[in-house]
Amino acid sequence: MNEKVDDTPSSDDFRRLIAEGSFESALGALEEVLAHLEHGRLSMDESVTWYEIGLGLTKRCSDLLQQAELRISSIEDRFAVTVGVEPDWDADES
Repeated sequence: MNEKVDDTPSSDDFRRLIAEGSFESALGALEEVLAHLEHGRLSMDESVTWYEIGLGLTKRCSDLLQQAELRISSIEDRFAVTVGVEPDWDADES
């Protein structure tokens, strides 16, 4: 990676993504945070701050994935009821 640390958006930009970013933008930002941390030219305090931002972005992505899964389950349940198919409650949830 040839990215410069100076090109990294501010921590405030990342915090906005944590609060309201789409899955794709939060995932992309998480990749930027990881690259920033891997660069290795940070103070201990800066490293902890970027680590905290990374965890926030990870939680945002996880929350959005969970919402999508719930939405898909709801759609599948509605579809099954609409066409008279019983949901298979005994199926593995892997």
